[in-house]
Amino acid sequence: NPVLVGNDVTIGQYVVFDSDEGPIVIDDNARISPLAYIEGPCYIGKNVTIQPHAQIRKNTSIGHSCKIGGEVSGSVFQPYTNKAHHGFVGDSYIGSWVNFGAGTSTSNLKNTYGPVRAEYNGEKRDTGMQFFGCVIGDYTKAAINTSIYTGKIIGVSAQLFGCVSENVGSFVMDTSDGKKEFELEAAIRTQKRMFERRGVEQSDEDVKKIEQIFRETAEQRKEEIK
Repeated sequence: NPVLVGNDVTIGQYVVFDSDEGPIVIDDNARISPLAYIEGPCYIGKNVTIQPHAQIRKNTSIGHSCKIGGEVSGSVFQPYTNKAHHGFVGDSYIGSWVNFGAGTSTSNLKNTYGPVRAEYNGEKRDTGMQFFGCVIGDYTKAAINTSIYTGKIIGVSAQLFGCVSENVGSFVMDTSDGKKEFELEAAIRTQKRMFERRGVEQSDEDVKKIEQIFRETAEQRKEEIK
């Protein structure tokens, strides 16, 4: 299988490409740091940085402008998401502008090796999959050494700390002292700061979208943090 490399891609020393099980596609302006391991099938988008010693396992798709380190497997990362440090993300769907602190990991396999069940609309549902990590919405942040259990669904602009053993809704802070609301004004400020770090200007539409999601999830959030 081929290793397809776009324009202006930087590949450091001692990078290993393993395309035995599928092709590897690296888009324009990506940077693959020294000592990284990349396994196909895999897509690495434009302007992505793969950190030194990263392990990018098969069936992974990384959207443009992400920074990815540690170990990832069977996962989709939407653009502008950072997982720059050690830790494992497996069989998960990660939205845009998400940040994982160092040591944050997802579980993708139950101790019993049985099918993963996920809670949706208050009902536990069998996914039919033995390997299933989590689904994380845009703008969510995980503090250092956060552990996310199998089959968890995390909303937009959630704030994660410690062990995440149940779903966390949008604009909810899941702390050791219980769940609290992540205020709208703080979410808007955080969005602006994130955008500035990547040279992106926060537009009125960006703010309106955050405000809309905050309003639409208000009742669910009220039930969750009561």
